[in-house]
Amino acid sequence: MTKKIGIFCISMMLFIATPISAFDGFSDIFEEPAAPAEAQSAITVDGKVSFSIEAIAGEDDPLDGRVDIGGGLDIDLSWRGSIVDARTSFTLNPSAQTEFAWYDVFTGLSLTAFYENGFVEAGLLKKEWGSGDGVHVVDVLNAPDYRNGIVDDTLAMKVAEPMVTTTTTWTNTKFEFVYKPMLVPMMAAQNPTDRWSIFPANMAQLINADTQFNGIAYEDLSHLRNVQIATRIKRTIGPADIGLIYFNGYNYQPAYTSITYDNPLSPTPITSIDIDFTRYNLFGTEATIIAGPVTFMLEGGFWLSEDHEGTDLDKYNNKVVYLGGIGYLFADTGIYTSLTYNGQYILDFPAPGTDVDYLQAQQSSDSKAYMNTITAAMEVPLSREQVTVRLAGTYQVETTGFAFLPSVTWSVTDDFVVTAAGRIFGSIEDKTSIFNTWQNNDSLKMSISYLF
Repeated sequence: MTKKIGIFCISMMLFIATPISAFDGFSDIFEEPAAPAEAQSAITVDGKVSFSIEAIAGEDDPLDGRVDIGGGLDIDLSWRGSIVDARTSFTLNPSAQTEFAWYDVFTGLSLTAFYENGFVEAGLLKKEWGSGDGVHVVDVLNAPDYRNGIVDDTLAMKVAEPMVTTTTTWTNTKFEFVYKPMLVPMMAAQNPTDRWSIFPANMAQLINADTQFNGIAYEDLSHLRNVQIATRIKRTIGPADIGLIYFNGYNYQPAYTSITYDNPLSPTPITSIDIDFTRYNLFGTEATIIAGPVTFMLEGGFWLSEDHEGTDLDKYNNKVVYLGGIGYLFADTGIYTSLTYNGQYILDFPAPGTDVDYLQAQQSSDSKAYMNTITAAMEVPLSREQVTVRLAGTYQVETTGFAFLPSVTWSVTDDFVVTAAGRIFGSIEDKTSIFNTWQNNDSLKMSISYLF
């Protein structure tokens, strides 16, 4: 297909390459792995019923904002046998903004068969790799969902993907192998008028609900050539858990292959955008080191692109990613704090033009080859742990964009919970970034939940 690409329209296509994976929520800052339960033949049903009211501030006057009603039903159904487990998790949370699809209903669906020193698991799964607190640079197994912004729950922002995994353990060592039969891309609002659109404000006249996005049909995503594999081996050495990761798959962020419009010299709406995905090999490592109340977290990796020479405008280049973090638990009070620094550096960074790496940098790192982000979090338990205060925030250095996610949870009883949570977005300087785009989305959400 002949490409119809002009500098004017390409400069507007920044949304296609927005690297917001560095801002994927903060939930595992506040969570510890659950101990495995003893095997028993039983069927269990757990879940919650919830209701929420979210007040969204107006652009000019806070009182000119609107109120969104939310909530619904979440069910976790599981059957546990002697050597086989079955589990499904689904949610029925109606939304005026999102049409129901399988990835909106099923948040998990798995069959697990145990063997000596390991197990095999298959289904719609969510996995989290990496040592960081809520932020990772080597977490490659699930695409994120940004259709409702970002929240302080990492797994909630992941799309449950079809995969088959096997895990084998022996003395101080664990080996994991993951097979993904298809490509699942990141999800984001495509209409620039949507509240959580990742389009810059000046895209509204160029891309609208009539613009056709080509190249992401299910038939294309499920081709055998889109098979992906990943392996991880972790070993405990003294106070440290050290892991090595290999991934052969795709960058879930799309890149354009062509853009069609009527007149390249005037801001007419774009009629169609053809997109594709870049295949990568990731060679990564992670480490967690515990020294009393202090936890050190390290991640690093090299993404080897199929465009390893950096000459293809439509493919992302090689890049180096890195993360360092520290967490501290105050034993007397139970307060936990965490600080994480992460970033990336794009190799063979292109000159200004239509290369997708340059367009990505315009949106994410002020047109620089490097991008750095600082994330901090704190959890404070009060009233004998009936009340929990959480504070989490992130700051993108090059664009000065920020997000702040405070919340207060009150467990009135063991099965009745009241939560107040806020989301604040903005930018210190008027530079293009996802947080600048979302700066009018500040909100306060009140919810009540009954757990059963």
